[in-house]
Amino acid sequence: MLKRAGLPRLLILLLTAASLVLTLNAVAGERQADPDTDVPSVEATVLDGLRVVGTAMYDNDTPFRRDPTDGGTVGNRFAVNPPAGPVHSIATVSFAVAGNYSTSMVMTVWDVNPASVVVLQRQLVNGIPQSPAATGRFSAALTAPIATHSGSFIAGLRNTDYAACAGNSALASTCDGVALTQGSGPAPSDTRAARVNFTSASFVPTITNVASTGSDMGSFNAIFRVTGDNLPVELMSFDVD
Repeated sequence: MLKRAGLPRLLILLLTAASLVLTLNAVAGERQADPDTDVPSVEATVLDGLRVVGTAMYDNDTPFRRDPTDGGTVGNRFAVNPPAGPVHSIATVSFAVAGNYSTSMVMTVWDVNPASVVVLQRQLVNGIPQSPAATGRFSAALTAPIATHSGSFIAGLRNTDYAACAGNSALASTCDGVALTQGSGPAPSDTRAARVNFTSASFVPTITNVASTGSDMGSFNAIFRVTGDNLPVELMSFDVD
């Protein structure tokens, strides 16, 4: 039987333990909280080394780093010249992951306008392993293929807005993001990595318009590719790896 004098100490210990559990749950909830439930979802497919005909790509397929800037979409700017054409379609995206905390990632395709970007398609890609296994290659069909689009667009993955990931450029961590390459692939020779920063601190599925045309990211390309019809010829891959 506990002595009466020991009860306050026991209560303090119990209250401390309960407080610790609540704190840990709160932290876990903050880390995992992600209002993605309203976003259409699709299952990812693990790539087997084949590159489908009609795939637009810029990267050299060698992961180098993660973008350390917190929040927004990180991917590539797929520039179309002249800006008004040609009309093209986007049916599938494929990518390499720099890191992943859960088993899902948000993919967004943004239409680039003169002073803003607008969502063409946003969806949740499920079935991506947690890091470090997430560093493979994955593809996902668009739940609603983009049939008739003209002009440039930015496509990529959500870069987590979890504060502890700010400044983290390491690969294979639990910080969500697309893998970036240092340099470009076989064609073209320039670099196209781009970032769309959200106007709010956190990701919200209802953010469909951002008053920015996206920021270019210097000498990087994202391992993020799109497949469709009539995409810019200089980006097209007509071979099979």
